[in-house]
Amino acid sequence: MKLWRVDSFYIITIILLLLCSSIPVFGQAEAKTSFSQSQLDSLARYYNLSKADSLSIPERLQHVSSYLKGILLSKQDSLIYDGLMQKTWLLGKVRQYDSAITYAHQFYTMAKYNQDTMYIINALNKLSIYYKNDNQLAEAFNYYNEKFKLYRIIEDTIGAGRSLLNMANIQTSLGDHSGSKTTAVDGVTYLERTSDLRNLAGLYHIISVANREQKNYREAIKYNSKAMALGNDSISVKTIGIKNILIFKNTKANILADQGKYKQAISILKTLVSNTVVQQDQREHARVLSNLGYIQWLENKDNEGSEKLLLKALEMRKEIQDVQGVIANSIYLATYYLDKDKIQALKYAETAYKDSKQQHSLALILESLGFIFKLKEKTNEEAKEYDRIHKKIQEVNQSNREIYAVTRYENDKLTNENLILKAETARKERQQVIYVFSTLFVFLIGGLLFYLYRQRLRREKIREVYNAEARISKKLHDELANDVYQVMMQMQNDQNDPGVLDKLEEIYNTTRDISREHNSFKTGEEYATELNGMLSSYSTNGTKIIIKDIDEINWQAINPEKKIIVHRTLQELMVNMKKHSHAELVAITFKKTPKGVVITYADTGVGVASEEIIYSNGLQNTENRIKTIGGSFIFDSAKGKGFKAKINFPN
Repeated sequence: MKLWRVDSFYIITIILLLLCSSIPVFGQAEAKTSFSQSQLDSLARYYNLSKADSLSIPERLQHVSSYLKGILLSKQDSLIYDGLMQKTWLLGKVRQYDSAITYAHQFYTMAKYNQDTMYIINALNKLSIYYKNDNQLAEAFNYYNEKFKLYRIIEDTIGAGRSLLNMANIQTSLGDHSGSKTTAVDGVTYLERTSDLRNLAGLYHIISVANREQKNYREAIKYNSKAMALGNDSISVKTIGIKNILIFKNTKANILADQGKYKQAISILKTLVSNTVVQQDQREHARVLSNLGYIQWLENKDNEGSEKLLLKALEMRKEIQDVQGVIANSIYLATYYLDKDKIQALKYAETAYKDSKQQHSLALILESLGFIFKLKEKTNEEAKEYDRIHKKIQEVNQSNREIYAVTRYENDKLTNENLILKAETARKERQQVIYVFSTLFVFLIGGLLFYLYRQRLRREKIREVYNAEARISKKLHDELANDVYQVMMQMQNDQNDPGVLDKLEEIYNTTRDISREHNSFKTGEEYATELNGMLSSYSTNGTKIIIKDIDEINWQAINPEKKIIVHRTLQELMVNMKKHSHAELVAITFKKTPKGVVITYADTGVGVASEEIIYSNGLQNTENRIKTIGGSFIFDSAKGKGFKAKINFPN
């Protein structure tokens, strides 16, 4: 068998290479020869000739062989890689897959020895392609799987998804539609969030085909639509490829035909037949003609055009040496002639069987043998062949499933390990965040406590000032005023001197005014009433006081210290008005803002020029008071235009 022959040749080749101490591939660096630059230039000439398109492939192979013969003795691994890659590529071009596989194995062994990940992936890619092209699908599947594992380790999601696509394609070729669907669904998880629309569409297509084979037509149409929907604009169509979009449409026609919707299927295929892109691609054109002929026959067994289309497609496929297409076409013709002409049916079934054996296509061998059994008495040899192939397919599919099952387990394990690592990393990051926020919290609490402490000291200072003022007020009233009154009583004996009495009465009134200015007041619910009363008390026959919107302010929300300062500030303004401005009209307006309270004072007094304003102790004290509660005090005056002030403080 070919599998044994290739493996044996590979083993012998490896043994021989291991014995060659001059070859650096297997790590015997001490036997390497140092090359001069002229020798390297001479070898480079062979390599360049192997890449010359003007030469034939045999000539190019001869040149690359000369290059490899010399470069294997050098110390430069990269140059050896170049030679092995070029030689395997040329051998693949002329379909000498056995030899291509042999050199690809050398390439793989060297890359593994040197632990060159990217070269290992390159070698695995070559091995999987050449085994697949040689229809050694089990080996191809294994190397695609190895490549997938490497992509998974280096976290190349696109490479991993593409590997799974190739693995699913192999499973489809082997008739393992359940396995191919599982592999393709896994592939979607890698590519669905990437820009690789072409291969994502390919995965959707495989899932669609698998569902069709399992007669799950609803899901088949669903994933077929998903594949086509990716090409919803000119850019994505270019990315996916117009040819692939047409293949998806061809598949949709087959799904519809399986459901008995022949007219819809035929309509799609006729559109494809007239498509210029399809007509320019002989392989795809033959595929569409073959499907159209077969489905037209399914719709109407007497359709005369079906046979012509099937035969025409067969000739086109033979002409371009599309062996897989010839096999599919032969099976269609065997089905077509099955009830009409058994001799013709047997002829095409045997043709399909012969070509399938040459292609080592196990699934197609089995299908063609099924027709042969129907058309003639099965011989003992054919029966044994059928059983052998059937068992072989089962073994290969089972082996592939086991290979990928182990890989899936390893991937799940790696994923879990990554999740655990990420969770641990996240836990440490959370701890760091907690530490940072805890430190910030401690600083904030410390800052807040310090601020509250300062505010408390400030409030205590304000209260002390207030209490001191109240005590002074009481003392002035109780002592000074009473003393003056006593003088008045003593002077009553001399009633002939009215000037003395008037003077004493003036002192008395002044003293009472001082008492009123520094009197204590309530800062609770009655605050607005007391403030209104204090302001109104300055109203006389010559001065009118207007107080606006005092009740619009939520005084309950303002702390007592601020109320005291507001009261004293307005009182200072009223005293100044009484002493200096002789105003006939005073307007005090209260306004609530989002950030605090604004109080506007304006009178019609004599005013004073701004440059002549002298900061009296009263005005200075007023501004200082307002600043202690985070507010501002702004005043404006002009001679003959009265006095204005604006008080602004936060809630």
